Formats: sequence, C-alpha cells, structure tokens
Amino acid sequence: MIKLFFAIIFISPQVHATLTLLDKIAGVINDKVYTLSEVSRIQSTVEIRNNIAPFIYTQKKYSKLDILELTQNSFIVRDKLSELGFVISDDAVESRINETQKMRSITREDLIHFLTSNGITFNEYFELIREAIEFRVFQQRIISPLVTITDQELKNTYYKMNSKNKSLSFQYEVVDFILPKNKVLASDYKRLPGILDNYRKSGNIPQIYSDIETNNLGSVSDEDLPRELSTLLKVTDEKSFSKIYLKSSQIHIFYVVKKELAASKDYLQNKDAIYNKIFMERSQRVSQNWFSRESLNYYILKNI
Repeated sequence: MIKLFFAIIFISPQVHATLTLLDKIAGVINDKVYTLSEVSRIQSTVEIRNNIAPFIYTQKKYSKLDILELTQNSFIVRDKLSELGFVISDDAVESRINETQKMRSITREDLIHFLTSNGITFNEYFELIREAIEFRVFQQRIISPLVTITDQELKNTYYKMNSKNKSLSFQYEVVDFILPKNKVLASDYKRLPGILDNYRKSGNIPQIYSDIETNNLGSVSDEDLPRELSTLLKVTDEKSFSKIYLKSSQIHIFYVVKKELAASKDYLQNKDAIYNKIFMERSQRVSQNWFSRESLNYYILKNI
C-alpha cells in the first residue's frame, strides 16, 4: 500500500505535466475559461462559420488572438442580453434550424452530412446558431440605436456610386459665391470652401474678400446648366461646396442647398441595399467602441 502511494505521488506530476502540455488556458472572462484547443478548434472551422454566421465571422481567416477576442465578445453579448431579459432558449435555436431546413428543402440528415463534410459537428452548429441569434438581437437592441444614417447620406452614396452614369439628371437649389480671380490668394484655394462656409453661417469673411458677391440661382436642373457646370454639381454633395469653377476673370464656388434626382425610381430600388452597406460599415466601428467600453466591466485575461 505504501509503495502504491509513493508510486502515485511519483507519477502524478508527470501526468499533470502531460495534461498541461496537451492543453492550456488561452483566455478567461469572469468565470469562463477558454482553452487553447477550443480556440484552435474554432480557428480551424472559421470558413464554415463565415458561411453560417458572416456577420460574426466577417473574415475567412483569424489569428488565435482574434478568435479569443471574438469568443470573449460573445460572452459579453450574452451577458448583456441576459441583463435586458433576452435569453435565447434551445427551443428558439431548434426553431431557427427547422426554418433553415424548410427554406433549403433539406432533412436533418442532409444538414448533418453537410456540417460533417465541412468539419463541424451538429452541436457546434447548434451553439453557433444561438450566437447568431444573440448577435442579431444585440445589433437591433443595442447597436442600431447608436448608428445614425440620414437620407442625405444615402443620396450622397448613391450619387457617388452612379457618378459616371450620364443618364442621371438632377434638380438643384444653388447659391453662387463669386470672387475676382486676382483677389484670391493662391494659398487660399484649398481653404476657400471653409472660408465661405464660415461666411455663409456668420457673415464674417477676411477683409481681402469683402467684395464677395452672392447669387442665388434658385432651382435649376442639369438641362438648364452648361455641361461643365452640370458635371461639377453632379459630384458635389448636398449641403456642400463645389470645387472652384473659373469663368473669365472670376472664381465661382457653388453651395448646393438641395439636390434631388429628377427621376428617383432607381434610387428608391437601391435605397435599402445602400442603407445596409453603410450600416454594416458603421456598426462595426460602433461595435468596436462599445466592446472597448463594456469590457472594462469584466475580468479579462488573454494568454495567447
């Protein structure tokens, strides 16, 4: 009995060392521990995760540190939603999976075969769907209210996407700011929009430009304008100043008060897609800032 006891004491450190070598703690958030094997497992299945939940796994390759941060962020999302009374049950996950099967006209066996062939188990898929639902709720309830997208931003984006489309025709409300060319300092060319914007808002302008003239052109369309001026205004956003327009001995800079598509059917058809594109880009930045702030409320260890 004594020999056996000493044998256990002698062997145990070796067993412990072996276990430590097989796996190690990669990170911690509060009482949740992530092992290196867990992180490596997710890293090796990122491609299929990107296919299933592209709004979480936005890339097809991640470092182990990136994976750890994603999993810690998922913990924070779940914890925050729990505080707000949102808990995604197994039944909710099962219901979502059934909807996916019905939509794709596949059986559970077909789904499992697809997952297995892509290196992921059904249990992993089940939890990934839970995370995906949680992330959607997180986006809708927490991030969306922090993202502001105006109609004007949608229009401006549409204009830029279609700037080479010669068939687009616009209606403008424009104010023309006019200065003698020989009075404008070469060093002020790039600063003129800022100088004029201050003048427009406050009435104040450097003495050297005190003889500025303004001409409210009112409502004009592309058809009413010279081609070079129409081209200039097409690439100028609403509530913005155009680039300098030289004519004879005068410098003109146009302030676009309002800019509307003469025929807006195509814009209306693409409006939702443009909104989603801007939202995805902006929500990622907002989310990063939110996680940076929120993570201060947690004990977080990164050991990679």
